[in-house]
Amino acid sequence: MPAEQSAVVIDIRDADVWQVTARKQDARVRWWLELGDQLVLVGDRGEVRKAVADREVLGELVDLDRAHLRLHAIGCVREAHAPGRVIARGGRWELRELSISELATPLPSLHDGHSDEWREIEPDSVIARRYRPDGGPAPANPDIQAVVDSIDTVRWFADLTTLAAWDRSSYGPELAQSRAWIETQFSGLGLAVSAPAFTMPGSAGGQISVNNVIGTWTGSRFPDQWIVVGGHYDSRNSSLSSIVNTPGAEDNASGCAGVIELARALGAVEPERSILFMCYAGEEQGLYGSKAHVQALQASGDLAKVRAVITMDMIGYSADTHLDALFESSATWSAYLDQFAAAAATYVPDLHVTLSTNPFGSDHIPYLNAGKRTVLAIEYDYDSYPYYHRTTDTPDHVGPNAQSMGGAILKTSAAVLAELAGVNDSIFLDGFEDATP
Repeated sequence: MPAEQSAVVIDIRDADVWQVTARKQDARVRWWLELGDQLVLVGDRGEVRKAVADREVLGELVDLDRAHLRLHAIGCVREAHAPGRVIARGGRWELRELSISELATPLPSLHDGHSDEWREIEPDSVIARRYRPDGGPAPANPDIQAVVDSIDTVRWFADLTTLAAWDRSSYGPELAQSRAWIETQFSGLGLAVSAPAFTMPGSAGGQISVNNVIGTWTGSRFPDQWIVVGGHYDSRNSSLSSIVNTPGAEDNASGCAGVIELARALGAVEPERSILFMCYAGEEQGLYGSKAHVQALQASGDLAKVRAVITMDMIGYSADTHLDALFESSATWSAYLDQFAAAAATYVPDLHVTLSTNPFGSDHIPYLNAGKRTVLAIEYDYDSYPYYHRTTDTPDHVGPNAQSMGGAILKTSAAVLAELAGVNDSIFLDGFEDATP
């Protein structure tokens, strides 16, 4: 990369699809990266800056050397001690410029050993994109609207509060108490309840046995076509091995309570396809619960029955009244991501949606690795939550906008789930039957 090149980072939060495309195609732009609300434009020094207006500029990097740039996964919270300096960010990734000495040493893994935390730059690529609909939202389906309207955010937050009262470390005794409570919620909804055990590394060496929790609705018409709805119920604080003071209200009582709330909403309409509502253990130590479920599906021959997966992790916090959500999958399932964005536009118009095809580090990964159509739902302010992995991740700190934020993600997910699982014959209009199983 010639030293005569530079980069300018611009704000595209309020840009439409045509404006974004025009910026990318400007003759002065050599290559670009799109990161949600930010667009990085690279070109000849002095020239690329002329391609944008002053009001758009968020930052500039002169004497750019692409060999010094890396994408860094910020997971669920930004790491202040990561090497290099941040140039731009979007989705759950940030673009960092590293020095020669930083590049000469192994890049640290800051998220419990994830090997794909650092990635090379691929020019002209979308890391994450703000959903910019072409035309207005589709009209609401009355049957799906009824499911969306049944989401009770007060009840959801009460469940979050109940779960946060237990220390839900995968290593501690109170995990079993919270599991029993989840089982009671599922059984009270008439679901078939199971708690399959799996093993994972213990905090002091060796192996321990913990349990996932599954509440199964058997489809009224297509019982062998399954949708999985999941979120982890274990928690932690700054010490991975601590078994006390691990309330985990946002991470991830919010998502686990969301699974229960979706079970209430969908069970009332008796969907045509089967739904496995499940809460995983062992997520914080390495996605052990979701990995165990995928392995069990493979061993039983049931993996082919899984038509789609929705996972939720940290869905309640918003730093302000501006509601933003991130839906994440792999590029293979871009159309599935668009389905969530379209559902939000129709049923939750106040929700601003960002879509990412660079998945990382939550319970959607094992399903994606198994070739299953899967999406992670997470609130977009996840990395600014000041109580992440702290003893202070308590219900009061999730914030005054929790019900609005959690409700927006749950209503969007409920709309997609209702369409996938089948609340009426309109499900056959979207090509769902032709999707790869």
